[in-house]
Amino acid sequence: MHSGKIYICDADQNSLRILEETLKLQGHRLTCYSQGSSLLQSLEEQKEDAPDLILIDMHLPDINGPDLLRRIKRLRPQLHVIPMNAFGTVRGAIEAMKQGAHDYLLKPFTPNELNNLVDKLIEHNRLVSENRSLKAEIRRRFDPEQVVFKSTSFEKVFDLAKKVAQAEASILIMGESGTGKEIIASTIHYSSRRSEQRFLTINCAALTDTLLESQLFGYVKGAFTGAVTSQRGLIEEAERGTLFLDEIGDISPGLQAKLLRVLQEKEFIPVGSTKVRKADVRFVAATNKDLQEEVKVGNFREDLYYRLNVVTLQVPALRERPEDIEPLANLFIENFAGRDKLQLSKAALNILQSYNWPGNVRELENIIEMAVILADDGEIDVPQLPAKLTADQLTPMPAPKAGMTLEEVEKLYIEQIYRETGYHKLRTAQILDIARRTLDRKLQQYDIRKEHS
Repeated sequence: MHSGKIYICDADQNSLRILEETLKLQGHRLTCYSQGSSLLQSLEEQKEDAPDLILIDMHLPDINGPDLLRRIKRLRPQLHVIPMNAFGTVRGAIEAMKQGAHDYLLKPFTPNELNNLVDKLIEHNRLVSENRSLKAEIRRRFDPEQVVFKSTSFEKVFDLAKKVAQAEASILIMGESGTGKEIIASTIHYSSRRSEQRFLTINCAALTDTLLESQLFGYVKGAFTGAVTSQRGLIEEAERGTLFLDEIGDISPGLQAKLLRVLQEKEFIPVGSTKVRKADVRFVAATNKDLQEEVKVGNFREDLYYRLNVVTLQVPALRERPEDIEPLANLFIENFAGRDKLQLSKAALNILQSYNWPGNVRELENIIEMAVILADDGEIDVPQLPAKLTADQLTPMPAPKAGMTLEEVEKLYIEQIYRETGYHKLRTAQILDIARRTLDRKLQQYDIRKEHS
């Protein structure tokens, strides 16, 4: 049970006392009025912090109940109002509901009747508020205006995504894994006429054929073992919105045929059903495969490829846009560090910008998350970065000279790594893939010391 803010308007002092005693026991905050005009004045003067609901008697001395109800709903259309009437009739209840009442209480009512109705409406308010906050957070996360980049190569793709968003054509987004294809897909949705509706995503490579089919098309009760109820699929859930099909190149030929029907005919059939349903959804697909090559070798239907490929967007890999690394890294630091202020050192940034990034933006995000956890003294520096980021930047070790012993080769290699890391022991141990105390023992054994210029 959640407590709420409640206004009560009732001229009968005995009734008012009972309402107060009952609702205060449940922890609700109450404001009481004996006249409708006083209640209206309070609502008119309020800018924020409106009550969760209002209980009004339908027989007040200054304003009749139906008129008060109409005026309240004119001021606050979304506010829950519960009329109370000692002379209730079915007709009176119907009229109150027509004026915008959310329910109706007949006097005398029991404490349980009152509390159950109040709890139901306050819980409804809470769920509506949470849903509104969740939608706002999702919109903020995918807001095209919040996308971070500096490179002209990503800017071209981003601008084109916003431009083609206004059309209803299907769009195919190409690019390596982790480059930000979902960000481009969300930019298309939130820049389109469908932006007020849902943006749903599904990773086609992560599901079996059977599960993917039921997730996309839904199923009816009894369609398969375990289908104890009917379930709407994502195509239906995304009605009038956008469905993002990630890794579309991994779906089976059978599902390709069914998806083609949705694209061509704008209709589908749930699993286990014979009833055709209409589909009003925009498809945005993405893949890291060369679909043209997949078509040539027979892995992907040519007709589906052309249906999906009305517009193609190619997202560049992160190594092709190194100028985006700094703003992206700073964004991830802000996301993971929260209120803690962390800076990225110049040396660490140089390493990030010179790395090849086979995992693209997703890999950068993972590395920054770990670096934030390991960071000391308000800074992310080289020691907090994985050794693999610098291993490929080391000067190749010269070929051992003829006659060198294994120990002499090992000493030469350790000495070179130690020098190139700026005599940083932890970093050297990470690159050599040995324990820190093992490195200390080796440095002492070979008498390797920091050189002083």
